[in-house]
Amino acid sequence: MDPNIERAIAERARQQLGLITADQVRAEGVHRSTIHRRVDAGIWVPAGRRTFRLAGIPASPRVAVLAACLDLDAVASHHTAAWLHGLMPPTNIIDVSVPKGQTAVGLQSLAGLRVHTSTNLPGEDVTEVDGIPVTSVARTLMGLAALAETEVPHEELVDIVEAAVQRRLASDRWLWWLLERRRCRGRNGVTRFERVLAQRAQLGPTESWLERALLQVIDDAALPRPVVQRRIRRRGAFVARVDTAYEPGMIVIEALGYRHHATREQQNRDAARASELQLLGWDVHQITYDHIVRTPLWVAHVIRTALANAGVGIEERAA
Repeated sequence: MDPNIERAIAERARQQLGLITADQVRAEGVHRSTIHRRVDAGIWVPAGRRTFRLAGIPASPRVAVLAACLDLDAVASHHTAAWLHGLMPPTNIIDVSVPKGQTAVGLQSLAGLRVHTSTNLPGEDVTEVDGIPVTSVARTLMGLAALAETEVPHEELVDIVEAAVQRRLASDRWLWWLLERRRCRGRNGVTRFERVLAQRAQLGPTESWLERALLQVIDDAALPRPVVQRRIRRRGAFVARVDTAYEPGMIVIEALGYRHHATREQQNRDAARASELQLLGWDVHQITYDHIVRTPLWVAHVIRTALANAGVGIEERAA
């Protein structure tokens, strides 16, 4: 093959995680028979119906996603987009979206690939992550909200939105504005998305579903709302950031989930942190997942008693 053509193909592949398409190499003047010979020789490895991976480039989840996008002129969306944006872990299914009416014959039925169609996929709703075309964070969140709750449960969707806000990929004010724009266009998922934002507005920003569940227990028990994500300092030096705190009474309520507090190192760190707070005069209570889910009345009893012991009376709480 002409060295100039080889260089052009190699450069194109470099920009596409080591992938090229049949259309791209034919556009460089490569004959169909040459493509077959290179595949037979193992120089180009099939990565889709019309996409190839250069030999020596290892297969990876990102390569598989881009291959699907190149095969269909599609963009990664839904679960796959959320993973690429760092909002949720990967799944066994690659989600891509194509404009409605665009053919997906030959790939839509393949195991591990799910093709969504859209009547409206404007440029503002598409971006790139690692060279992969992907729906924007906004469009991704709306896409997940449009899926059935059996696939993306409400609390999982709340967590994903929280992750987007925590990573500064979105803000609550911007998400409300986005909701109104999508509502005017009749976009699927608007009702679910509004429910998520309304819950966030009611409970305030937290870092996990468990913390929101703790606040819900507090609300259900008609207890005063604590300060959320309180930063505690000693003589100006940072000591800890706690899940919730009652500043009148100096009470800290921590929600301990298994995911982030399971290892011995994490438990030691939690214990040392609690001791530091107690030395500063804070009354620290650590509430576990099981407590919040299985015995919420006991959790409410602990908080109510702690407030009473600190001299925070019913009249003060009502105020």
